[in-house]
Amino acid sequence: SSGINAEYGYDFLHPFPESKLVLGVCSFSYFSIVGILYIWEWFVEKGTFFEGVKSGNTIRLSSYIPRFSGQYTFTGESMVDGEKRELKFTKCISTWIDDKGTVLPDKIESESEGIFSELLKPKKQ
Repeated sequence: SSGINAEYGYDFLHPFPESKLVLGVCSFSYFSIVGILYIWEWFVEKGTFFEGVKSGNTIRLSSYIPRFSGQYTFTGESMVDGEKRELKFTKCISTWIDDKGTVLPDKIESESEGIFSELLKPKKQ
């Protein structure tokens, strides 16, 4: 954003033919940074949409929907009392959406509560 603003400020003082180099550097920088972020998201984060701490326990949630498929794969990982847990399931996306295309928040909430309780369940004695 600041690079774009710098280009516009520079372009105001030095119109186009004179500012070609600055425009090229800003454009190249933008696409390079976006490319690096895309690679980071694809290979390192792997579909993670939540990572945080709840009640002192680490939780990581990620998901995946294959192209042209209604199957939603959910993966949850947690670290509870030094023990790693993983929960993975695949369901049809229509589980949480009705025939009109409306999202069903009650179903999402009940499913989410079940996921969190399973991931944060205390260790069996």
